[in-house]
Amino acid sequence: MTRSGIIILVHGLLLLLAVLTGALFLLYPVELGRQPLELRATLGCLAAGLLVAGARPFVPWFSRRLPAYLLLIGLPLLAISPWYFFSFLPARAGVGLDGEQLASSLITESTSNGIVEVGFAYPIYTPTIRLHNNELFTREVDVYLRILDGNNEPILFRAVRNQLPDARLSVEASVRGLLSNSDGYLFIPVVLPPGATVEGQVVFIISNLNDGSTFDQALGRSYPAEFQIRDPASGDLLESFPMTAI
Repeated sequence: MTRSGIIILVHGLLLLLAVLTGALFLLYPVELGRQPLELRATLGCLAAGLLVAGARPFVPWFSRRLPAYLLLIGLPLLAISPWYFFSFLPARAGVGLDGEQLASSLITESTSNGIVEVGFAYPIYTPTIRLHNNELFTREVDVYLRILDGNNEPILFRAVRNQLPDARLSVEASVRGLLSNSDGYLFIPVVLPPGATVEGQVVFIISNLNDGSTFDQALGRSYPAEFQIRDPASGDLLESFPMTAI
């Protein structure tokens, strides 16, 4: 291989590495969202540096003008990542989470009139919600449904979990297994990359007849009900928004 061919090959590899480094932000937003801004900015600078180094032979006007190339192209590209992560993103970032309900639905079977048979008969409520993470870092959140009954007593339902601490068969495990192969369902904790919006159906099991009666009233908007977004570790309330019978 000629010297010019080797140079083109090396610079082509540098461009490929630049693309792969930049693609990390698209392929692993959750993992990178857990990292400090300094690390994310460093990765961005690395991608820019590889791009600057790899592209130089393909910009003929600068082939013999290295200082001009670095000043007019190299430095601006290298400056984009620190500006983006330390200035642009913090200025646009908000506080906490936003949430809203998009649809209201029950899993139904024609033979059970809205009740799914999972060893026992329980209403399975699967509302569609949208959550948006306003912050700079990845968040994990739990979703609850809070209903006030006729005595103004709160009833709190936790959404079905992704990982169950007990491997024994339970109603929650049965429902999780029933829905795990279907697209569009969210199991807690829901993972939200920074600045990202996640939509899907969360799953609530209405666990007994008394709760089922109260739930029917809430679904008909007779009783007040709301979704609560909580921190999985501390249980702190992060956001709440009303349940509506859409």
